[in-house]
Amino acid sequence: MTERGESMETAARNARHQFFGECAEKYNCPRILLAHHADDQAETVLWNLLRGSYGLKGMRTEQTITTESGKILELHRPLLSLRRAELVEWLSSHHYSWREDLSNAQPVAIRNRLRNEALPLLAEISSRDPIPALARGADDTIENAECIRWAAAQVNAVDPQGRLHVKVLQALPRALQRVLIADYLSAAGVLQIDHNLLDRALAMLTPTTAPAVNLPGGLRLRRRAARFVIE
Repeated sequence: MTERGESMETAARNARHQFFGECAEKYNCPRILLAHHADDQAETVLWNLLRGSYGLKGMRTEQTITTESGKILELHRPLLSLRRAELVEWLSSHHYSWREDLSNAQPVAIRNRLRNEALPLLAEISSRDPIPALARGADDTIENAECIRWAAAQVNAVDPQGRLHVKVLQALPRALQRVLIADYLSAAGVLQIDHNLLDRALAMLTPTTAPAVNLPGGLRLRRRAARFVIE
């Protein structure tokens, strides 16, 4: 059920992005406004945490993506700080109608179960609304990541050929090692960067370990001549 639900959500997201790309091409408008709100953000943080993502990852208010067809899109989420109930109240008070996706109430997707089962249960157990805490956790992670990335930018870890210096990485704190490797993989188009993948990559900093790690998408991270390269 979980694998089927996850693959269905991934396929649906890819289809949406492809549709957005076609619309952007047709109307010459690469900027897409999305209606994600704070409740959606909490679901995203919880699901990413459960599947082992690095940090309390949530959605960003601004994001650039590339569709499968190669179209670059700017995604904007201006409502991300607002609760669903606030939006419904505002729409109702102004006599606006809105559409509800009927599939949201069905336990066929992971997000639906988190929304309709897990979050209400967490509220019951903790006697408080868990959504603000989860959304705030995503904001805190972004702020902390900005500080760490600033520190990482002060380090000359990438050589002119675009390879990571192993010796430079070895001299850094673990948190900076993770960020530099995660950013290096992300810049190369590697998706699904989680704790497990980063731990395996970090292990390669020890010379006696295996010199390569398989990456998603048929790629491989290899240690060669005191450098990390992606093949």
